[in-house]
Amino acid sequence: MSQIYLQRFEYRGAIDRAVFDATWGIAHEVMAKTGNWGGVKKGIKHLHGYGTSWGGFALIEVEDPQALAEYQLFHVNSYSHMVKITFEPLVDLDDALAPIYAQIKAKA
Repeated sequence: MSQIYLQRFEYRGAIDRAVFDATWGIAHEVMAKTGNWGGVKKGIKHLHGYGTSWGGFALIEVEDPQALAEYQLFHVNSYSHMVKITFEPLVDLDDALAPIYAQIKAKA
């Protein structure tokens, strides 16, 4: 059974342009080769990325806990000098609460 995670990355502040470009260069290369920003070939599926002025988010689907550990370690080793990174497991509230909403509608 897989788990969806929201990965948040926030820039640590002003950073040298060359460092910024080099770090994103690593991210682009590994994404092109593996389909995710963590360089993991199996067990992680990148669903979508979102950018903001302060950093961004990625939605990932984790099928293997060991793959998540490898994914996180790659981030620590490759990007943590530039961004703060957090991973939050997500619960689909629409799906989880649908039966409750259906009961309420049935009573109305």
